[in-house]
Amino acid sequence: MINSVNFNHLPIQDLVVSGLIIFIMSTIIANIYDPLLGITYAFGNILTLIFLSWLYKETWSDSKK
Repeated sequence: MINSVNFNHLPIQDLVVSGLIIFIMSTIIANIYDPLLGITYAFGNILTLIFLSWLYKETWSDSKK
């Protein structure tokens, strides 16, 4: 059976702050340099967050299982 993430202890505030930082920085990069670089920056950061969430999934999972 697939272990799911326990959303009761998921740091939602951290995810919102990370998302805002990614959005703001990618907008700045897109306005200064090139829109493709802004999209690439945002996509790379989202992939990094997905990888880190997979890496630290055990800290969010329910330890009572």
